[in-house]
Amino acid sequence: MKEIKIALVGQPNVGKSHLINSISGATLHVGNFSGVTVDKKEVEFKRGDYHLKIIDLPGFYSFNTYTPEEEVSKKYLLEEEYDVILNVLDANQLERGLAFSFSVADMNKPMVCAFNMYDEVSKNGGEIDAKKFSILTNINAVNVSAKEKFGLEELFNAVIDTYENKKLPNIQYSEFVEEAIVDLIEFIKCEKFDKRFVAIRLLEEDEDIYKIVHEKPWYVELMPKLKEIKNNLKIEANEDDTKTVFADERYALAKGVSKQVSKTAKKETLTEKIDNILIHPILGFPIFLFFMWVVFQTTFVLGNIPMDYIDAGFGAFGDWVGGLLPEGFVKNALVEGVIPAIDAVVMFLPNILILFLGINLLEQTGYMARASYVMDGVLKHFGLQGKSFVPLVSGFGCTVPAYMAARTLKNPKDRLITMLVLGFMSCGARLPIYVLLVGAFFAPEVQGNVMFAIYVGGALMGLIVAKVLRMTLFKGEPEPFVMEMPKYRFPSIKGILFDLWIKTKMYLKKAGTFIAVAAFTIWFLSSYPVNQKELEKIAPENQQSYILEHSYLADIGKTIEPIFKPIGMGWKETVALLSGFAAKETVVSTMAVLYHSDDEKLSTTIKKQVSFATAVAMIIIVMFYSPCLAAMGTFYAEVPQWAWRTFYTIYPNVFAWIMAFIAYHILA
Repeated sequence: MKEIKIALVGQPNVGKSHLINSISGATLHVGNFSGVTVDKKEVEFKRGDYHLKIIDLPGFYSFNTYTPEEEVSKKYLLEEEYDVILNVLDANQLERGLAFSFSVADMNKPMVCAFNMYDEVSKNGGEIDAKKFSILTNINAVNVSAKEKFGLEELFNAVIDTYENKKLPNIQYSEFVEEAIVDLIEFIKCEKFDKRFVAIRLLEEDEDIYKIVHEKPWYVELMPKLKEIKNNLKIEANEDDTKTVFADERYALAKGVSKQVSKTAKKETLTEKIDNILIHPILGFPIFLFFMWVVFQTTFVLGNIPMDYIDAGFGAFGDWVGGLLPEGFVKNALVEGVIPAIDAVVMFLPNILILFLGINLLEQTGYMARASYVMDGVLKHFGLQGKSFVPLVSGFGCTVPAYMAARTLKNPKDRLITMLVLGFMSCGARLPIYVLLVGAFFAPEVQGNVMFAIYVGGALMGLIVAKVLRMTLFKGEPEPFVMEMPKYRFPSIKGILFDLWIKTKMYLKKAGTFIAVAAFTIWFLSSYPVNQKELEKIAPENQQSYILEHSYLADIGKTIEPIFKPIGMGWKETVALLSGFAAKETVVSTMAVLYHSDDEKLSTTIKKQVSFATAVAMIIIVMFYSPCLAAMGTFYAEVPQWAWRTFYTIYPNVFAWIMAFIAYHILA
């Protein structure tokens, strides 16, 4: 039985994973690509006398990579062994997909194209002539629908045919570009890659290919000729760089081929009808704000329902553990420290999942792309561009991937400004702190609105800071924003549930490991040392307070308390906020240990101990001060300049203190 190894490629959101899930009788293996945490999916199945093995590569837009996922895909295509490239395209966005396909076809390896989501094209009265496409490009192509499961057998028959006949793409650019490629090939003596592909990548200034040829003895002879050909190419095309020349060539070719093989529906589609409302120049922004308000309102209202049950469950668990263990250090550490702290964090898991669910639904339906378009006009007023919206929204989930998502911004100034204000987007880890304080100090009927104001206020302040940075440190205009809108789609319930399950496991794992250790540390520091002689002089009901006030933790807190005293915070609030540098959830777990009460809820205890003005000041500090250490480490990895690292480390905390100071003295 022959084995065919298939590299599955495509741009993001073209339905590659959906196609894999639609293959009958397939076995799925999930792991990681070597050296990175990017998912590696492998699917194996049989068709006749052939054993097919598909490696699903992360979606990427071009060989000019910007993200770890794109780098993984490029590295695999360049360095690994495989027999056929299976390129999945969105049949609704054929022209855009073909421009990418032609860059992959430049590798001159056996290739098959799958025009996925063809059912949507057909329903709208459109057609794609896959046979004519194959004649024009020498690339076998099949119209398929992973959703409706049609065309899949024909697709894999095309893969087998391409493999057996070693069918190679035939892509030709304009005459002057082809002449440049041919002239350069004469000086290339590379055996590992196709010479034409190496010539094209060198002309596109591909650093990875440069590194490979740099070690070759013929490099010295190649470089002056490469420089000469590039200069001639730029003059001939009237462009500033050769990357643009090839991008224009592929888009022109894609447009021409698309016109010859596809017929689009003339009637207005449902997507266009909906877009007339959702991306309306006047209504678009208010509609976006309304959707976000619904998400945060739902997060608070529905998320509060299971909180009492979770709290009661942990309370019962704590009593059960306390009944099993003898009096002593271990019992006190678990019952007074670890269990209440984990309870205080896990209580807010429903709120976090509802927030993630809302954002996930907006993404999967295709609305987030529209939101980027709508927000582009808004962001330009603040010195940012529409592409900044993607990492900014990602920041509401977790700041770490948001920093990595900023790589998609090609302009260094745009990227750095976006990264410097990402911390103002409140990540999911800050949500438990907000829910705790808002729930304690605001009436139930306004709590959802207050949450919405916190998130929008943080984002708005981030935009204002971005504007100031653009006017002072990063003068110049942001790059123009161009994108194509995907079709609206019903979200995959299975995919959403799986994603929520993964986030639940990660959150509970964090609560059961890192936060448990942090809670134990806080409990230990707040319970020791114990001066037994002095303690005997104190009434039993006041002994716990005496121990806390004379603990190691109190000494630490009181040392730095003067910094926070002008904003109404005592040493307990100070220590809780400082613990948030490790992970924002530990602010809640630390408060649970420091304000521990056997007979009432944490929110009730805090309301008695902290003033309203101090609570608002705490919320503002949490909104604006530095993200967790993991996020800060990611920023340092992405930005090598120490000047910007230092600025990033200091300015959010100074800004947070000033804003909290103003708010406290207005309300006090």
